[in-house]
Amino acid sequence: MSEATLPTENRRHGAFSSPWSNIPWIVWIILIVGGAIGVILRYAVGHTAAGYGSYVPWGLWIGLYFLGIGIAGGSFVIGAVGYILAVPGFSKPAELRTAIVLSLAAIIPAFVGVALDLGHTDRLFKILTSPMFTSMMAFNAWMYNVFMLVAAVCWLLTFMSRSIWLKPLLVLGVFLSVLFPSQSGVFFEAVRTNPFWHSPILSVLFLASAIALGAAGLLFVRILQRQGASPQDSHDNALRWLRIITAIAILVYLAFEFAEYSIVLWNPGPHSPNAEFLLFGGYWPVFWVLHLLLGALIPLVLFASAKESLWAVGAFLVGIGFAAARMCVLIPGQISGHIPGLQQAFQDPRLTYSYHPTLMEYLVGFFMVAIGIAIFYVGIRLGKTVASRLEQQA
Repeated sequence: MSEATLPTENRRHGAFSSPWSNIPWIVWIILIVGGAIGVILRYAVGHTAAGYGSYVPWGLWIGLYFLGIGIAGGSFVIGAVGYILAVPGFSKPAELRTAIVLSLAAIIPAFVGVALDLGHTDRLFKILTSPMFTSMMAFNAWMYNVFMLVAAVCWLLTFMSRSIWLKPLLVLGVFLSVLFPSQSGVFFEAVRTNPFWHSPILSVLFLASAIALGAAGLLFVRILQRQGASPQDSHDNALRWLRIITAIAILVYLAFEFAEYSIVLWNPGPHSPNAEFLLFGGYWPVFWVLHLLLGALIPLVLFASAKESLWAVGAFLVGIGFAAARMCVLIPGQISGHIPGLQQAFQDPRLTYSYHPTLMEYLVGFFMVAIGIAIFYVGIRLGKTVASRLEQQA
């Protein structure tokens, strides 16, 4: 039976439909209004209202950029592999479309954050029109755009029942999805002058976090889509798998993170001041409270329960926790100067090795989240509309 022939009461259950269906709309309106104010401030006063400066040029928006890249890569890998292997709960075209749409809804706002972080937004496309592929930034930019093209084509092919190109393109998409979270780690590892970032374990950490974020993102949106719908064994199987994958990826991330920082503390090196700043200095609440407690330990406890609502809360907290984890990599690597005495030689509020996000930065972050929610909602609704019309024509 097609969606178009279902009773009206059942068709109401779509993306974000639940007894609390008005709450997501209220939240989205708050995010988009606050985000619009942030964007206006960004273009009205430039970067002067931001907390970063000359010594710490990367802040919250770049952290959210890496977060979006992780969600995009992880959700596509899980959705595509589940579809290729015909895992119950992942084997239907509509289920694959959810993963693809979530991936695109995460990666596009990430680019919005980068664009607003640039001093000259109008020069953004020069990295595509005049690339130098020896640059890690140029390589990543082209790789992300190729991935989005592949993901968009895969989304279109899901409406064709016997496409011979879908699975090969999904394999290519999986390759790119595994590559670019790892490349995010390489992006930092390649900075040889920064001992805190110059660690081969960052690629593994970024890849593990991408899997955790992708699984948590899919878990969260599929529980929201599930609200009010009739129980389905395949859907239950998908939720169980997503919960397990998220928990395992969190544990893997924590294991490698422990290996990284325990060695630094046991045998201090050039990057020990950065690690001490993160663990015991000015950034300790971000690491211990937001990342470790709120974003890892509490979700693991919630995933041990039998209630889907608690799984959704845990998945949401995973997103907050790994946003904090991105900042735990980004900011401590910028707080120590490489030229002794430089901060004392030039005195200015924007010439300090410290960083705290400002209200304008948070508002622009709201804008990025609101754009992602809008893309996901429109993508899911569009997919259902196209699928319904194709069924009617068949």
